[in-house]
Amino acid sequence: MDANYVSLLQWDGVMYYDNTNPNPIALGKGKEIGKITYSKSEQKCPRAELQDGDATNLKTGTLLYEVEGYKTSARLWAGDRLYLASNNPAARTLNDLLDIEGKIQTVRFVSGNDGSDLMDFTPEANAVFIREFPKLAYLPFEELSKQTKSWVGDKYWMEIEMTDGSSVRVTYNTMSPSFHPSAYATPELAELVEQQRKLIYAQ
Repeated sequence: MDANYVSLLQWDGVMYYDNTNPNPIALGKGKEIGKITYSKSEQKCPRAELQDGDATNLKTGTLLYEVEGYKTSARLWAGDRLYLASNNPAARTLNDLLDIEGKIQTVRFVSGNDGSDLMDFTPEANAVFIREFPKLAYLPFEELSKQTKSWVGDKYWMEIEMTDGSSVRVTYNTMSPSFHPSAYATPELAELVEQQRKLIYAQ
């Protein structure tokens, strides 16, 4: 892969990013749905905007597959690499974007430096987060960035672990209480995140 590009692909109007972990979870592959037909890394003068079937640095011809247990709009296999949706114009909630409702097991804070675990949410807070996070109104990050002056502010890093063992990394902005994947936090969730964060230093 070309290190000059963040690894992205576009399919059916949705933008996806490479979420392959060092020790990938054995999620099943569903049916083949298509292939990469254009790679920016293979072009001397690549076009600026991605179109359906385009990727930044996957090889042309890389096959795309469904991820068993998830909507195609949320996750894809590109060869043996797992891609998660990062931008979906049709999404109205974070669940529309990520297809995580009923699939979250644990939420934890992780280090922004090396990604190591810091602390799991308490069982009570975990239950609230699992219920409320997928309901949050999704908006594209470009829009959130405009509304928050480039999303300035202190950040917390979190990991949402699914019942199947896969995970989604989430960033939380304390100044403009909001998440990336992008959504504004409700007052209840904003308070919950702050309360749980304080427990790290109370240990």
